[in-house]
Amino acid sequence: MQDTTKKKRASILSAAVIVGLLGIVIATVLVPLIREAYGDGIAIGFLVVYGLVLVAVIVGVLAALGQRLKEIEGGEEEDAKKY
Repeated sequence: MQDTTKKKRASILSAAVIVGLLGIVIATVLVPLIREAYGDGIAIGFLVVYGLVLVAVIVGVLAALGQRLKEIEGGEEEDAKKY
């Protein structure tokens, strides 16, 4: 039981770090650049696409976290060690 709690905590912590870092990139780099590029359609389009890619990475990290938590709950990780 203790081991699964550590694994869950580690999974959540690593996902939170990645999501936090990407959030910082969006907030400190992307948003100000979009404000500066206001009026230039090509630059804004490129920055919006870049922002959507970052959001897609965040969604992927959260989806992987959900799968990892299900693995830990189901004990699939221990079953794989038998083989």
